[in-house]
Amino acid sequence: MRKIKTLGHGMLVVALAAAVAAPLTLTACGGESEAESEAAAEEQAQEAEPAEQAPASDYAVTIDGATVTTDYDGNPAVIVDYTFTNNSDEATSFSAACYAKVFQNGVQLEPAFVTSEDLGNGSIAEIKPGATTQVRSAYTLTDQSDISVEVEELFSLDDTMLAEATFSVA
Repeated sequence: MRKIKTLGHGMLVVALAAAVAAPLTLTACGGESEAESEAAAEEQAQEAEPAEQAPASDYAVTIDGATVTTDYDGNPAVIVDYTFTNNSDEATSFSAACYAKVFQNGVQLEPAFVTSEDLGNGSIAEIKPGATTQVRSAYTLTDQSDISVEVEELFSLDDTMLAEATFSVA
């Protein structure tokens, strides 16, 4: 049987002090603690990973303004102006590529019937890849509160929002 040597009381204190001091000495030499080292390594790993980007859209839309008018029956309406750019590989129209919604008091507004001179044919006219057109759409107002306009891709798995704006109609 092997005999185990035991340390005396004084040697035990020295051994414990050395065990406690060793990590502190390493920390002082390196300038950072183990937790800081791990945090820095994790941060570097996150920086190395490519950031997830929103999928690019084949269409670009800006909401350029809103004009208060009246519909065929003399009821208050608003015409919203958009600029639509087709960045896809095929000819398409604003109405085939995008879904524009206008809200007032949180409720979606109905389309308004106004003269064709007010709107033109921008929403249904096909445009070739790389081309840009002006689009005007009319909506029936329910009161004088602000409207919010949202445009998203008509066929999108992730409901890609192309443009948002709020306008005063008072």
